[in-house]
Amino acid sequence: MRYDINLFLELNEEYKTKPLVAEPPKYDKATLIERANKRAINIDRRMSVSKKRVLEIGCGRGEVCRALNSHFGCEVVGVDVSKYPNWDEHQDGVSLIQTDLTDDNPLDLGSFDIIYSNSVWEHVRHPYRMLERAFEVLKPGGHLLLSANLYRGPKASHRYREIFFPWPHLLFSDEVIDEFYRKHLKKSPVGDTWMQDNSAEPSYRQVTLYGSSWVNQLSIADYFNYFNLVGFEPLHTKYSTTPLDEDFLQRFADKLDRYPRYDLERDFIHVTLLKPLRVEQETKNQIATTLKANKSSGWMNKLFGKSG
Repeated sequence: MRYDINLFLELNEEYKTKPLVAEPPKYDKATLIERANKRAINIDRRMSVSKKRVLEIGCGRGEVCRALNSHFGCEVVGVDVSKYPNWDEHQDGVSLIQTDLTDDNPLDLGSFDIIYSNSVWEHVRHPYRMLERAFEVLKPGGHLLLSANLYRGPKASHRYREIFFPWPHLLFSDEVIDEFYRKHLKKSPVGDTWMQDNSAEPSYRQVTLYGSSWVNQLSIADYFNYFNLVGFEPLHTKYSTTPLDEDFLQRFADKLDRYPRYDLERDFIHVTLLKPLRVEQETKNQIATTLKANKSSGWMNKLFGKSG
């Protein structure tokens, strides 16, 4: 089977009346504020945040930071690789900072009781290093509330507003998807607002192909391996899922059978992680050994350092 633009267009027409995401999320100001208020309340339900110091990794426009501060009196720091125009709107107790925490010499932000990150980790080019950094700035006994889009899930392309069938990123190359946008839709994809010319991450500044949204390829197993290596203790995990389209899976088994069915139906991982009050010596030794290997071994550095 040829996975070319003709098959792509055929599938998109077939799924036009039964799209993967029937009602894509809206991004107007009122909706963003409403969504941020709901998220702030949900964060507090998961882990009481009243009067605590909170860090949001990948804060975007900062709506959740402001909502946490307004509702619960938190001191909130939000960081993002891109700066947004509305950051200039001052609010006591909220600091929004453009930085990349995976830099070799990251900013000193102090320590935090809680770290929150939603739908960002999948876009982080060095996710292991980001977990290390989160562990470093968390106070002992602190918590990381992490939600991330999973690469093998049906929605990970982030293109469901214009591409209606599941797993386009697993079936088609970026070149085919780019051809769809440029030659057939004649417009760029909706989204990717984090890819800006002023991004602190140089590789986010240029978009040469309108392919799938850039998502690292961490699997569920990868995440839990990383949690363990860094020293986090998972307390609670749940997933957002989409029922498997069995007919679709059978039609494209030559591509999709390469992945576990368990992974193919899971869109998001939502996990609460604890930084133990006392890091056991064995864990300390494990972290030290890993860091030493990062520096001395090229392939280990690629796996755990600047590419993972």
